[in-house]
Amino acid sequence: MIWAISSLRPEGINRLSNPFLVNCLPSYRKSKRKVLFVGQETNGWDSFTITLDTFNYADESLKRDAIINYLQWMYEDFRIQRKSNHTAFWRGMRRLYQSISNDESDDAFLHTQLVRFDYNKKRPTLSVEDLLQEEFNVLPMEISALAPDIVVFLTGPNYDERIIKTFSNVYAKGKQLVFEVENGYQFNELARLSHPDLPYHTYRTYHPIYPLRNNPDLFK
Repeated sequence: MIWAISSLRPEGINRLSNPFLVNCLPSYRKSKRKVLFVGQETNGWDSFTITLDTFNYADESLKRDAIINYLQWMYEDFRIQRKSNHTAFWRGMRRLYQSISNDESDDAFLHTQLVRFDYNKKRPTLSVEDLLQEEFNVLPMEISALAPDIVVFLTGPNYDERIIKTFSNVYAKGKQLVFEVENGYQFNELARLSHPDLPYHTYRTYHPIYPLRNNPDLFK
């Protein structure tokens, strides 16, 4: 990953966020129905340049471990503080989780990102995405480790190609990801994703902001 980032121009590196790393929260471990949501990309997940400078150890293994611990702490702190509860993404995700889990809690799920970085709080260019994914394609391993019962991609159809690339020839299994249309829905609205590295109940639907355009009161 460091090699991929170092191949970018200096001004590009300075605009790149930290990579997104999940920390498996106790509430998720205890949940009867484990749900993992996958968003599009981060939105200002602090500067990776500053993080690298902060943990500028001579020993590369110590540096790597320190950065991983810090990024996982960031995730846990973000979830505990509920800093983005006001956003459409989080309001929609919590409402969707409650409908799936039938749980009184709205916080016993995990969430991750399809694109692990943002570029100046926006989606990176395709070339940067491809470069970073080649070195840091962790989502399939993340799903394997977390073993969710349900995975929901809140990415919309514009990220389908990135999903396909993420699961192409993972572990040399050779089977490509397949999108299956769900009865009663248009393909863009809801599709089931079939792949050996995904649970049966894996779906791709719109980012929660999409239905809010037509119904502003939907998640109140």
